[in-house]
Amino acid sequence: MDKIVFPLSNGVGLYQNNKLCVSMIDSDGNKKVYGKNIKPHKKFFNLPVIRGFTYFFKGIYLYTQSYIFQYQFDEKEDKNKTAKDANKLNFASGYILLITSFIIAFLFGSIVLGFLPSYLFNYAFPSYTNYYFRSFIIALIRVAIFYIILLILRFLPFMSGLYSFNGAGNGFMSGKADTIKSRTYPLNFLNFLTNIFIFSLFMVSLIAVNINFVANFFINLAIFLVCVPVIYEILRFITYSRYMWFKDISLITNFLICIKPNITHEEVLMTAKIESENFENFEKTDKDRISMSALYAEVQTKLKTSERFEQSDIDWLIATVLNKNRAEVKLIRSVSGKEYRDIMRACERRAKGEPLSNIFGFVEFYGLHFDVNKKVLSPRMETEILVEEAIKKIKENDIRTVLDLCTGSGAIAVTIAKYTDCKVYGSDISKPALAVAQGNAEKNNVKVDFILSDLFKGLKKNKKYDIIISNPPYIKSGDIEKLDIEVKKYDPRIALDGGEDGLDFYRQIVEEAPRHLSKKGWLFFEVGQGQATAVQELMQENNFDNIQIIKDYNKIERIVYGRTCK
Repeated sequence: MDKIVFPLSNGVGLYQNNKLCVSMIDSDGNKKVYGKNIKPHKKFFNLPVIRGFTYFFKGIYLYTQSYIFQYQFDEKEDKNKTAKDANKLNFASGYILLITSFIIAFLFGSIVLGFLPSYLFNYAFPSYTNYYFRSFIIALIRVAIFYIILLILRFLPFMSGLYSFNGAGNGFMSGKADTIKSRTYPLNFLNFLTNIFIFSLFMVSLIAVNINFVANFFINLAIFLVCVPVIYEILRFITYSRYMWFKDISLITNFLICIKPNITHEEVLMTAKIESENFENFEKTDKDRISMSALYAEVQTKLKTSERFEQSDIDWLIATVLNKNRAEVKLIRSVSGKEYRDIMRACERRAKGEPLSNIFGFVEFYGLHFDVNKKVLSPRMETEILVEEAIKKIKENDIRTVLDLCTGSGAIAVTIAKYTDCKVYGSDISKPALAVAQGNAEKNNVKVDFILSDLFKGLKKNKKYDIIISNPPYIKSGDIEKLDIEVKKYDPRIALDGGEDGLDFYRQIVEEAPRHLSKKGWLFFEVGQGQATAVQELMQENNFDNIQIIKDYNKIERIVYGRTCK
């Protein structure tokens, strides 16, 4: 019983990590979240048979707590309405309505599930007196009527919220929110209760005890309690079975209490999940503020829908708008309406494919802050590996000078200058790019000599460097139009186009680099996917040895470096 979802009329309760977290939508359409810590039960309660009772009774307790939280939310909303609206239903009339509802439900159940099945049997079989046959048929009639009642409820508008949130819970519990199979999670708590009542109704009707009122009550209660662990173990077996047709069986009842959720239902549940996973204690969110969990869930949903989802994007986006670092953001419980709107505007731009670096005009790289614009390529996370490998080599050897070819924003050159004692040079063919690079050097308090040069053409002929490092353009010319809009639209083409096979710059650099490297100098490259072997062969053909290939975070061969033989 690691986690359970309890659907409510306008929200969900989520039990997870020994916390009950209730997430709801208020009258203004905002998501509110609150909860409490729950004392964990002992391992004894996880034993077979016992665990069925644990799931039932603890689930009933947590479900009740969820509805109490919902009532408290609604009560708080009512206090903000006009006095005229608040007085429409006072405390006493509320109790009268509740008692009346129970009486009506009891009478309806007694007639429909008690008197009606017997009447129908006697009407269909007026002269049939076999006790067991009569009990069996009446049991079937009662189950059929109960099923029909649930089926009718499923299509009533006021039940749609409850069943849609239950559908979201099925997707969350099954881990298959985007598939039809998510609607068949057997151990869904509402499905568990439905199966218990159907099965116990059948068994009570089949056994048909008729001693006296007190004896009948306790015997029927005992039958009900026996059904609890039996149903739990059956549903548990179906849930964890590797045979999908077992799970399809549960559609017989799951269909009754589940409706396909929309994005809002899933976001509300995700809000509860994020809250329970990130905060130890709970705080009620003020009416004019939006909880961080709700904001996080909404941003995550929007980016996933647009297929732009990366966990780091969400953290950076929110932290940047709030002018906080990522660690500080984790301590923030809610945001103002203005902060929410600013974050969602940035999220909309990101969802359309605009890089975060363009949205905010800067990017973090190797712990440093770099301004970027459409004139330069935004440094990627993979390039940090290139810099890291170069810094390792600098510290291992007597490296004094470094040249960064195709420096762009200056991220590589500035970072090496910041973390080593080397004399660093950066060259680029683009004047606007060099202006950006120079600004980044000044902002990070380092000295880098930037040179306007088409690769080696503008450099001093007799100048030697211990390391030449480059992340040159390496996209095939014919593939540029196939690139994601994030790259194709927002990165300068001059920083992307590597020629027909993507290797034009590597050929030229490898051929000319030995004349500009000191004895036993090193040449470092970042390469595109599938290019490492070709670049390695180019280096071997031009008298480089000790050639190494390093993989990036996605296990793609991304870095190639080697040393001149002379």
